[in-house]
Amino acid sequence: MRILLINPPDETRATLGPGTAFIQHYEPLGLLYVAAVLQQGGHQVTVLDAARHELDVAAVVRHVAKQVPDAVGLSTLTCSGAQVMRIGRQIKQAHPGTFVMLGNIHASVFAQEYLQAGACDVVVHGEGEWIALDLMDQLSKGREWRHTGGISHLSADGHVVRNGPHDRPVDLSELPLPARDLLDRSLYGRSSVSNQHFVPGEGAVAKSMMTSRGCRCHCTFCAVCGEGRPRYAPAAQVVDEMAVLERDYQAAYIYIQDSMFLGDRERTFAICRMIRERGLRVRWGCDAHVGNIDPEVVRQIASANCYELSLGIESGTQRILNAIRKGTTLDGIRKAVETVKRHSRIRVEGLFILGLPGETPEDCLETIRFARSLPLDMAQFSVFTPYPGSENFQRLAAAGELDTGRRPDGTVDVSVWSRYTSYPCFGEVAPIWVPPSMTTNTLRALQKKALRDFYLRPRMVWDQARRLRLGSLRALLRAAWKGMR
Repeated sequence: MRILLINPPDETRATLGPGTAFIQHYEPLGLLYVAAVLQQGGHQVTVLDAARHELDVAAVVRHVAKQVPDAVGLSTLTCSGAQVMRIGRQIKQAHPGTFVMLGNIHASVFAQEYLQAGACDVVVHGEGEWIALDLMDQLSKGREWRHTGGISHLSADGHVVRNGPHDRPVDLSELPLPARDLLDRSLYGRSSVSNQHFVPGEGAVAKSMMTSRGCRCHCTFCAVCGEGRPRYAPAAQVVDEMAVLERDYQAAYIYIQDSMFLGDRERTFAICRMIRERGLRVRWGCDAHVGNIDPEVVRQIASANCYELSLGIESGTQRILNAIRKGTTLDGIRKAVETVKRHSRIRVEGLFILGLPGETPEDCLETIRFARSLPLDMAQFSVFTPYPGSENFQRLAAAGELDTGRRPDGTVDVSVWSRYTSYPCFGEVAPIWVPPSMTTNTLRALQKKALRDFYLRPRMVWDQARRLRLGSLRALLRAAWKGMR
């Protein structure tokens, strides 16, 4: 089978405006894992990263018409959901014999809408590697594919059918390395203006990895927790991939995309030991839960080239932390940040959310004060967005408080999905949901205030200025002006 996998164009530029300068360009690893498994199964695979190439819907459809693949797979997030609907429908109209499959959380939530709109043949639910391989194998042999586990499809009478789970769960130790060679490596890495702290030297390479899936936490705002308990790739496999990125791709920095990279303490120590034993020099950073931070963990990761940690702090109000089931305390958060700074030179970024359910403007101000009080090197202040797949999305939609795009006549208004944005301070798009105690203008003003109060302090101004490149100054000032004023 000749298969084209597409990372579609999205709404990022339209919703973020000058804030787009902060977006970091990493390979679409999910698609590249699927590509690697399909290649291993004997299929011919190409990958088009339409988002990175800044292609519009028409250009993507022209690419498909030129290549005429047997099957097309599209990764579907909320920010690209509208474009996927248009791309899928146009492909099926122009090339009805081309098999179209959609994957990722947004497609899974809106499977009925995509299928009934004629945008695809199949929606893949959950992890797609073995499901996609099973589908392509059945199609290539002319066999019945509609009984494949883990998919939704249309029955002969036009009803949406969701099959049970696939019978082969994904064992991370069995996965090949993502097929990075299918993309132009020069297109990826940190931008000159980074919303994380580390910026490699001019011309240096930054790559990304995934070493685990799932999360043991049950935060109400997150869709990842629905993936179940975390599963980890073996430590040796992780370090082998880091070595490949350092040796074959000349990576100076690796961003580890896991939700729970430090969640298995024994594995963390084994990874650090192997990095030291093999003499790897590549620096790395990851997201981390404050509950996984203690002096020994910090010393171990610091000795293994960890450069930065991004901690999901979310709120400076204990009542709100309890409401979102974060499983942390303000004292515990402070202790974790101070532990990192006391025992290492690792940079720490705090991730905060403003406008969570139940919050008042004063709660947001308390979060801003709390952020300023911590010894953080960076901070992100996103606006709460009830993304499809999260508990908050389900609850707010059921209560009639959230516009999901679904209409009473069974249609879907895909334009609504562009409002699922966490950074309205940079653009003119209104957030999709605002707490009853606030207005859109209030929430946008609080986000701008958070950025001003945190970054317009002498120490922070100096710290950020030291890592700037002259060529990025204009983009940074333009984004800062739009985001803070």
